[in-house]
Amino acid sequence: MALPRRASVRAVFPELAILQGMQIHRAPPEAILDPTTQRPRFGTYAGGLPPVAFGAAAKNPFTRLRREKRWFYVTLASDELICAVAIIRLGYASNAFAFVVDRREGRAVCDETTMGPPFTAFIGDSGGEGCLASYHLGSSHLSVSRPIGQSDYVVDVRMQNFELQARLGTTNAPPALGVVAALREDLFSTTEKRALLSVDGTLVAGGRRYTLEHALAGYDFTAGLLERHTAWRWGFGLGRTSDGKPIALNLTEGFVGDRECVAWIDGEIVPLSAVRFSFDRERPLSDWQVRAPDEGVDLRFSPSGLHAERHDLGIVRSRFLQLAGEFSGRILVPGREPITIERLAGVTEDQDTYW
Repeated sequence: MALPRRASVRAVFPELAILQGMQIHRAPPEAILDPTTQRPRFGTYAGGLPPVAFGAAAKNPFTRLRREKRWFYVTLASDELICAVAIIRLGYASNAFAFVVDRREGRAVCDETTMGPPFTAFIGDSGGEGCLASYHLGSSHLSVSRPIGQSDYVVDVRMQNFELQARLGTTNAPPALGVVAALREDLFSTTEKRALLSVDGTLVAGGRRYTLEHALAGYDFTAGLLERHTAWRWGFGLGRTSDGKPIALNLTEGFVGDRECVAWIDGEIVPLSAVRFSFDRERPLSDWQVRAPDEGVDLRFSPSGLHAERHDLGIVRSRFLQLAGEFSGRILVPGREPITIERLAGVTEDQDTYW
């Protein structure tokens, strides 16, 4: 079925959007698990997910210890900076990081990492209302919260060379992306991602004070029972197109793959083609290419700063790279003219972990 030129995907498909077999359902499920079968309700949804419940799959405490992983990640972007903050809780450990890239100078001005036992971090069951994620160890204190009945997220981070106090507003932001994805061994992952949130607050990094006026924000709440070997490449960008319209991108290769390859455009979530990331792992600060085989996505990512972590604890090993920089190129969305992107702020990530 051909879409009329410039037509809204939602107008043509009132219940879901379809591209290359991927469906985005308009409404998320009332519960992650089907009450009759106790199986996850797999799918990609326009809207925040209900609280994450693992059910019978996680009744065994040893299973939860080995397989349960949760994180809450926030990124802020303005003409001045790109900032990333993460709180991660594994079954047997936790860690947090924050880093800032000055876009005008084209370099990282702050990069903080901390690791501790599992009880130093808490991440609740919700990414929307009722969200609470925190990490406390020594001089590092990080929290992200959104009380029930409130529309704003409150972000409070204090680390050695980094302080962030901000409110992230959802009132005028497009809906969240929710994904419940099947993995092998009867395991599954849930993620809620949202973009183009407004920002109000202050940031001090590396001894410099930055204004957050006109900044935009996005978040990633993920909770799942994950496979021992988990690997992915990820890209997230937010800002404006070359003609001034708000846009955000979420692109994934590996892990749950194209089930969460989307753009937020004109207040809607629209699916994008599955992508492949190409870069030089020995020189990660050189340009990356993010492309779809059908040419629906053709982007170059130019990094300015790098956050890297490598851990080898025997049976637990990980390699993690996250870079902040800018996307430029073109994406194709059914019913619209090609969308040109120039210097769109964002991050890319390469993760390969045995956990």
